Amino acid sequence: MLDFIPKLFDYTVLSTWNEGQQIPRGNFEVLQNQIPKIPGYTNRNYQRFTVARGLEAARSAGCDYVLKWRTDMLPTKISVHQLLDWAQFSSPAGVKSRIVIPAFRNLSVQPDVFSTIPDLFSFGHIDEMSKLWGDEGFNYTLDWNMSLADQKTLGPELLSSQSLADYYCAEAELYAIYRSRLAAELGSELTHKMVAENYLRLIDHNKLGILWFGGQSGFRSIGQAWEHPWWTEKIWEKQNAPIHPFGYRTHGLIGRLKRKISKIKIRSEISRQEKIWRDTFPGKII
Repeated sequence: MLDFIPKLFDYTVLSTWNEGQQIPRGNFEVLQNQIPKIPGYTNRNYQRFTVARGLEAARSAGCDYVLKWRTDMLPTKISVHQLLDWAQFSSPAGVKSRIVIPAFRNLSVQPDVFSTIPDLFSFGHIDEMSKLWGDEGFNYTLDWNMSLADQKTLGPELLSSQSLADYYCAEAELYAIYRSRLAAELGSELTHKMVAENYLRLIDHNKLGILWFGGQSGFRSIGQAWEHPWWTEKIWEKQNAPIHPFGYRTHGLIGRLKRKISKIKIRSEISRQEKIWRDTFPGKII
């Protein structure tokens, strides 16, 4: 990825840690950051910190549009012009662009603070990306960050629930903070459905021909837990996504069937990545 991305963009930054990291060489700037003492649930503070530092570097370098991407993911069909077209599609009033993200892992629930958006990759004007990933007002001494308004909405019972880390997962925190910042700037109340339809551009991640490398070898599936009613690009286009109760679960025969279908979809996506690898890098072993 670090060989490929700098060929497409004017400026690339690798934002990582300063503790025992082996840094590759290439046409990119390296930021070695101090690891936050509190990782946050599922290490959410770590990702927020590195991305925020990368955004600061991009702004200092004069970048107007930025792509947040993982180093273990390689897009084989990415086009900067296509990303810009998606970001600038019917640009809503009050913002510099839409934010382009995968449709997968978008879920509208009630209460809205538990709705989710994916954290795998995102693209947009740097001002909008800073609303999504910046850390102004973010408290790295906490396991999770949530606005006072959202805490009031949930109430003490949910806030003290042992399942809060699951309900308010990293994808939910990413959404809730972004929605709160966007609503404050626009001076209006927003919901996940309103945000997704009017301020994001949801895409099918398969259009980018993504290879997501496993920890040791092989590939990982971007699509997971397909038993959940995630948004799709078609749902985004039709603007007909339903709103579900939080803590969505599948039970009984239908639940078992959906989980079985999910496993089939995951195997299918990994097989698709293997084919992309063979066609793109013939003779090379992953």
